[in-house]
Amino acid sequence: MTTLKKEEDIAKRVTLVGAVWDALLGLAKIVAGYFSQSQALIADGIHSLSDLVTDVFVYFASANSRQGPDENHPYGHLRFETLTTVFLGMVLIVVAFGIGYEAINAEQSQAQLTWYGLTAIVATIAVKEAIFHYTKKAGDEIGSKMLVANAWHSRSDALSSVAVLIGLIGVYFGYGWADMVASIIVALLIGKMAISMVWENLAELVDTAPDPKLIAQIKETANSLKHVMAPHDVRARSMAGKIYLDMHIHVPSHASVSEGHYLGDLVAYTIKQAHSQVEDVMVHVDTDETIQTDSFTHKSGKPPHLKLPARHQILADLGFLLRQHSGYVDIPNSRLHYLNNKLDLEIIANSASTPEGADLAQLTAKILQELQTTSYINKATVLWAFQE
Repeated sequence: MTTLKKEEDIAKRVTLVGAVWDALLGLAKIVAGYFSQSQALIADGIHSLSDLVTDVFVYFASANSRQGPDENHPYGHLRFETLTTVFLGMVLIVVAFGIGYEAINAEQSQAQLTWYGLTAIVATIAVKEAIFHYTKKAGDEIGSKMLVANAWHSRSDALSSVAVLIGLIGVYFGYGWADMVASIIVALLIGKMAISMVWENLAELVDTAPDPKLIAQIKETANSLKHVMAPHDVRARSMAGKIYLDMHIHVPSHASVSEGHYLGDLVAYTIKQAHSQVEDVMVHVDTDETIQTDSFTHKSGKPPHLKLPARHQILADLGFLLRQHSGYVDIPNSRLHYLNNKLDLEIIANSASTPEGADLAQLTAKILQELQTTSYINKATVLWAFQE
């Protein structure tokens, strides 16, 4: 079973458990509020049923958002979770306005503090707090901001029930307006939670960068590795609590392509092991102090290092310049080093293929002399391969 499938199963299981309790508690509070003539208790019951509505959306979003990448969604479907969270927040804002409006415009309540009303409220506080910890733990485990938001929604229900309890106690002691005040508190709690939910996830939809402190920690993780220097140009975006990261690193200037690839993979692996919320890391390898993205920000023309010839042109030039040495010079395997906007060249030659009695020092000097006519070569070196 894949990781995404496991996360989907956890999210759906947790959401179903919460939905069952939301339905039971919501109906219980509405019935108890009706017989207690408590507007606040009925409002709190509606709040619990609104949790049930959000649970339905969360359930289906969990099933869809944890699908793997496909042709149309190469980064996966996690943004479905973010979009669902924004939608749920907007629904809850409407619910909050509705409860507040009804509380302000309703006639003064004749609510009574009854044993069944009190039982419903106390049960809600206990159960919803338990659901909060259960759901939040699962959300943290799979890195789902939607589940964490749903968990806080459950806690807001518990807190609003506390407000309702205070309101009913106030009515019992003769403060008839306490029930209305408690309803308004319920509305404010829902509204505050919903606005925070919408704001946070809208920021994610427009690719707002994650916490700068986290980015600094990630850079420190990369910088702690040997032969990986000065991680820079770090760009990150979030998808449903998971981070997708692009970064540049410096490696030793004469590292081979395979070594640079190895170091890039090592950086990506180390970051993902140290920071569980990082889902993917794309590493670009730089070999000197020139930061690539800086060179592309200037619109004055082609960057200096791209004015140097590419490999196919260089090999063609070498084939012509070293045509007298073609018997022992391995031109296709020449090593090119683009460093500090200059080109350093390493010529590979096979000593076993040289003419009998040839002096390698003299051959080296002659090869280097042939290359002096090439203006773009900063430094050339001949490396002789010896066979036993």
